[in-house]
Amino acid sequence: FLRVSRSSYTILMVIYILVMCGGYATFGDSCYGNLLRNYHPHDRLAGFARLSTGLSIIFGFPLIANGARESFTSLYNAAYVESIGSHHRNLPRAKLVTVFLVITSCVAISIDDVKVAAGLSGATVGSFLVYICPSLVYVTIVRKRSGPESLEYKKILRNILFVPFGFGTVILGVSMTIQHMV
Repeated sequence: FLRVSRSSYTILMVIYILVMCGGYATFGDSCYGNLLRNYHPHDRLAGFARLSTGLSIIFGFPLIANGARESFTSLYNAAYVESIGSHHRNLPRAKLVTVFLVITSCVAISIDDVKVAAGLSGATVGSFLVYICPSLVYVTIVRKRSGPESLEYKKILRNILFVPFGFGTVILGVSMTIQHMV
């Protein structure tokens, strides 16, 4: 498994580096955040790429929204419902998806350049998925499995320090994105 993982990540890294170098060689420093905007509006291949990107977003949104809804419901149940001693409860599916859709649509309508959306989502979601969420999940699992007074729980409790670090990277990333907007 380790050999296959290393090889696949190495191949993926080489592909990414080649595409990045090719993009930089083509456009240099005068590149739009959305690479497809660099091509002529009547370029057939770029038009196909725009269509493919749009279809990917349209058909990918339900998958992402479903995962986000499930995660949000699980987080709600783990954090709120269990802390007050209430029973497990599902959040209203239609309302939650509608809220996600409204927020996503408002952001998409208000932003002209995809680079801003990518920067903001990368700063917030990336930091959440890399630093905040794993440490909270790990500490919660160990607390439930071993108990809050166990030596194992006290030993891994320092992992919670990734949460403020994650929020720091969120603040730094968002502020850098906003700074480059102005």
